[in-house]
Amino acid sequence: MKFIIIGLGNFGSTLGLRLVEDGHEVIGVDEDLSIVNFFQDKLTHTICLDTTDELAVQRLPLGDTDVVIISIGEDIGASVTTTALIKKYCPNKIISRAISPIHHTILEAMGIKDIIHPEAEFADQLANRLIVDGALRTLVLDNKFEIVEVTLPASLIGKTVEETDMRKKWGVTIVTILKKFKRRSIIGTHVERKEVTGVVGPDTVFEAEDTLILFGNMTDIRKLLEATA
Repeated sequence: MKFIIIGLGNFGSTLGLRLVEDGHEVIGVDEDLSIVNFFQDKLTHTICLDTTDELAVQRLPLGDTDVVIISIGEDIGASVTTTALIKKYCPNKIISRAISPIHHTILEAMGIKDIIHPEAEFADQLANRLIVDGALRTLVLDNKFEIVEVTLPASLIGKTVEETDMRKKWGVTIVTILKKFKRRSIIGTHVERKEVTGVVGPDTVFEAEDTLILFGNMTDIRKLLEATA
């Protein structure tokens, strides 16, 4: 896929690097030339541009990209202006970052459907990681159930899904398993990535360095991790 990321701060640059590592094309845009130069060999292409300038925005290959991500952080005015111009000229998907409730409301009023709050989302994930010892990432579905990514406890290595019987013992379901693989990125570097193995069956054997994706009640998942530690 082809992405344009506007704003190469911590969030935008990290997202861009990850997308490139996964084999996608990323054009990074920022008005700070030093930042653009820093990432010119790390992203597919970088452009130094003031995206509040309508003529400048028209020079971006908006029609030849799948997703435009506006990740401008502190300057709400620049974010809103950029979003308005991108929406005017981009026929494809737009994702815009909001840094406050008011910012979100403005973007929503502009008709932006995909609005992200990376800081708030990370804070929620961190809170749940602190609550559930051993959790790598979490996704809370409501106040009761969540999906948790955990490192396979050493005591389960070599056992099958059926042998552990997590659903019967703890009421926890294994959604899938992530396994580590090494692959070459689009820029030629070797990166280590976790890939989904697919549907887990009763005969699936747990291996060292596996990552489990679990679904269940937060309390039950915590009990499982404590019992298998």
